[in-house]
Amino acid sequence: MNFFYKPKPGVIGDCIPYYYNGRYHIFFLHDHRDPDSYDTGSTWHHVSTQDFIQFEDHGVALPKASMQDHDQHPATGCVYTDDTGKHTIFYTGMNPYFRNDSQYSQVLLYATSDDLITWTKQPDAIWLPDESIYERHDWRDPFVFKHPGNGRFYMLVAARLKKGAISRRGCTALLTSDDLRNWQVEEPFYAPNRYHGHECPDWFQMGDWYYLIFSEYTTHTVTRYVMSRTPDGPWIAPDDNQFDNRAYYAAKSASDGSRRFLFGWNPTKEHNVDEGHWQWGGCLTVHEIIQNEDGTLSVRMPPETEDAFSYPTAVSLTLKDQSWNQNGQSYQAEAYYGYSDALSQPMPETYLLQGELTFEEEKGTAGVLLRMDGNADSGYFLRFNLQGQRLEFGKVGGYRNWFVDHMPELDRPLSIQAGQPLSFKIVVDKTAVVAYVNEQVALSGRMYSNPLGRCGLFVDGTAVSIHNFVSCPIAI
Repeated sequence: MNFFYKPKPGVIGDCIPYYYNGRYHIFFLHDHRDPDSYDTGSTWHHVSTQDFIQFEDHGVALPKASMQDHDQHPATGCVYTDDTGKHTIFYTGMNPYFRNDSQYSQVLLYATSDDLITWTKQPDAIWLPDESIYERHDWRDPFVFKHPGNGRFYMLVAARLKKGAISRRGCTALLTSDDLRNWQVEEPFYAPNRYHGHECPDWFQMGDWYYLIFSEYTTHTVTRYVMSRTPDGPWIAPDDNQFDNRAYYAAKSASDGSRRFLFGWNPTKEHNVDEGHWQWGGCLTVHEIIQNEDGTLSVRMPPETEDAFSYPTAVSLTLKDQSWNQNGQSYQAEAYYGYSDALSQPMPETYLLQGELTFEEEKGTAGVLLRMDGNADSGYFLRFNLQGQRLEFGKVGGYRNWFVDHMPELDRPLSIQAGQPLSFKIVVDKTAVVAYVNEQVALSGRMYSNPLGRCGLFVDGTAVSIHNFVSCPIAI
């Protein structure tokens, strides 16, 4: 099985999570990656879960239509349940053959259901952009909520402005309604003039703050958030307003009323090699959203994810030189003038690795090795860069034609100070890897070389101590 959910055949794309009656229902764009058997494009598929590990498959929610229909490819949207218990999917109808001056390649549509399982498309309403404000062919990913102040229904849409610098027209458009069926196009909800597009909008309240989530592909190809004291803005972008990195996209959230989770996908790479281009779609990754005292957001590993792993076992490392000392599950290392590492025995393809690393000096780098060969000639590293205040992911050895030393598009900012422990939890599952540090920062990635390998620790130009360095096998 895949620890990080992925349909068979194919991959999971944009997620539309929805919490209802004790379960998280995850509707997602299913790309079979088999155009000969399934044609191109995606359907809306539906699974549900209580723990993000075990899933019940409910089949196709919205199928593809014909080349003559607006929703030849049904794309991202949302689920909304009204006061009568009627469920509505608001979604994007995509048809690339309609990209011309007389038709619309992206329109907003809806479908209804009494049970969340069986859906009926409703062709009587198609909502189009106001072309005096927005471009014709960027009009997708509707998200609907009831405004807490005026009681009207708001629909947020990924759109582009009619005017402005061509690469900065991305905005979150707004439509309003009194009945969920008749919608009026309004001026933009959020238009910072920063990005080409604001995909997959999501809005929610947590405590005294309101949050707007969107994904952009202009600067880093990531999911971002902005925050405000009022439901309509003005929207503040924190210094680090990313939830993850390049290997986590199109994430949207859902809440059970007390906790909120973020559902996104970790993309695969073309030809299943590290040097391949990032692809659309991959496997599901779920982060739990945590609100900090200042209102900013962080993410951590959901406890449900950690519970899927069995008893911890101390990782035994082979100490190659006098730079290292061991005491039970703890290690100390000093390498002030160079680099030194220590490796474990071969590890399984799926496991949880965790521990605490503390710098003893205000300099240097140190970190965790993953999927290393026996000679430490090839593999991967998760590096704590004290001077750079970064969490970095990189590859040792192999063919390096698109990165030097590490993969900068996967870096995450991280506060690192000598004497303060860095608690890490790293899930390795086949080619996917997701690391969490201090229950604040997440870093996702892919590892295609060395399907099996060793883990380990390294130190470079500093002294560190590592405590409770353990691994946990998957328990399911």
